[in-house]
Amino acid sequence: MKEDGNLRKLVAKLKNSRLPLFIFGAGAAGQVLLQSCLDQGLEITGFCDDNIKKKDSLVADVKVYHTYDVKSIFPEAHFIISAADIHDMIEKLHACGYDKSVLHSSVLFLENYDLSNFYNFQNNNEEDTQKGFVEFAVKATLSCQKGFVNPEKVFMRSVDIVVTERCSMKCKDCSNLMQFFENPVNYREQDLKEAVDLLAEFADEIHEVRVIGGEPLMNKEWHLVVENLTSKHNIKRIVIYTNGMIVPKAHQLNSLKNDKVIFMITDYTGIFGDDAPNRKTANLSKSKKQVDKLESLCQQEGIDYRRHPPENWTDCGRIEDFDRTIEENKEVFRSCCCKNLITLSEGELHRCPFSAQITRLKVINEESDYVLLTKDSTEGQIKKDLRSLLFEKDYIKACNYCPGRRLSDAQIVPAVQAEKVIPIIL
Repeated sequence: MKEDGNLRKLVAKLKNSRLPLFIFGAGAAGQVLLQSCLDQGLEITGFCDDNIKKKDSLVADVKVYHTYDVKSIFPEAHFIISAADIHDMIEKLHACGYDKSVLHSSVLFLENYDLSNFYNFQNNNEEDTQKGFVEFAVKATLSCQKGFVNPEKVFMRSVDIVVTERCSMKCKDCSNLMQFFENPVNYREQDLKEAVDLLAEFADEIHEVRVIGGEPLMNKEWHLVVENLTSKHNIKRIVIYTNGMIVPKAHQLNSLKNDKVIFMITDYTGIFGDDAPNRKTANLSKSKKQVDKLESLCQQEGIDYRRHPPENWTDCGRIEDFDRTIEENKEVFRSCCCKNLITLSEGELHRCPFSAQITRLKVINEESDYVLLTKDSTEGQIKKDLRSLLFEKDYIKACNYCPGRRLSDAQIVPAVQAEKVIPIIL
């Protein structure tokens, strides 16, 4: 690590305070930050993390505390934030009762850190410590935290692009609300291209774009969308989420071979047993053959992919008018684990997938909840609107219709199949 005067001053401040020191975020960037802090002679009391599954666990031999437990145990402390979404983490810790003067960016610790020092201490193959993932996570944290303090720049950690409402499954608890679309359609590739072109023009950097649906491969033009995304120099990674039931055609394969692209295959076949509640429309043997075939194709063609079981299904796939107060909606927003899944739909950039879908379903049409990208938009105005969407919201009107999504929410049985479209009753 290069010597930095500002870093030395911050390290001295943290040492002289003699207060407990926490790292907010126990993921890849947080683990690198831990090593950087140790190299500077700092003693880390623990990690602080929103994910209830990590509570009381050890990450790199350091205990993980749940965010809402820390204040009662450590009334006074300093925090170095490793999360890319630093604005939300600051607001969350401030709401817990910590003064903003004890909340610090990790930029000084990560900017010139030699990652080879970190890899020398790793001895496992978990995804969050794999080399490519670590480098991506650290770069995302640096760019987004720098962007937060620079009003002239727009750095976005993640953007979802919805390419279809159609799906090869009929999950009644789909968090993207596909179960409510009576006449699901594929979005036109040309419209998607125009929206992506505008977004790439106005954003300085987008670390990750997630191509989703429905089942994105049901849109026969999905590969053209991916090719357009990979052509953008300021879009660093493209992740395609599929349930594995559809195998790409030969002419679509090249779009998956770009170094930026990762194919994420959610394997539902393990939950389609004879006694499972999902069995009504699921054919286990056929589904497994399809997923196996898709995985084999990825291996043969050298496509970067991950195959994993369904994870983190919660009871959030509902639409209700909860008639909450403004303060209640602010709490729903503050505790939401998806409020930074910025979603592009019909040329509208929404704060989350729920907002995008209930607007598409005509439950609400609240223009203050999203930024409309048009050819007539000026760069200055769009950047101002994007920064407002990303950093100035303490809730959106869509929150009132959402059950809420917290990392501490109870898990439900994934992919229970619905017999028909679920009506929206408000």
